[in-house]
Amino acid sequence: EIMKADVYKARLKFLQENGIATADDLTACMQQAESKTAQLAKQRTFLNVRKKKRKKLFDALAAEESLAASKALYEEGISGMESEYAQYAEAKAILDACGFSRQTLTEEKADIYEQLAQLNKQIRAERQKIKLCREIADSAAVMQRDVAAQEKSRHEKESSQTRDHE
Repeated sequence: EIMKADVYKARLKFLQENGIATADDLTACMQQAESKTAQLAKQRTFLNVRKKKRKKLFDALAAEESLAASKALYEEGISGMESEYAQYAEAKAILDACGFSRQTLTEEKADIYEQLAQLNKQIRAERQKIKLCREIADSAAVMQRDVAAQEKSRHEKESSQTRDHE
């Protein structure tokens, strides 16, 4: 029962924060959240396409950074570093030929990933809003059936008592 009370409090708070007083308000809120989710997903797709176009460069950037120690060991003559050095050299060649500075690529990568994280956070929030709207709509329908059943039962009881007194 305590858990139910917490759920009801959360739902009531949601309804108040979103100015929802009627079933139509609830439907409008859900539709708005669905529309917002679609818009955010479109933005996310655009960013993912941008990220995919730069994937080779971003991978080369990461490889160059992670294999720098292997390059140093190879240059010192340590054996067994040939494969890592070759990967480092390939990554460096890709980055040198791309026409963008490493700084620019690093900033662009960080920016894309930050924007994706923010969009995913917003999408999760909108999906939570949709879920809450659906739960509220479903529980409202159950509550209406329960109230109708209680009223019918009360009405039948009153009718029965009226007949008994006659």
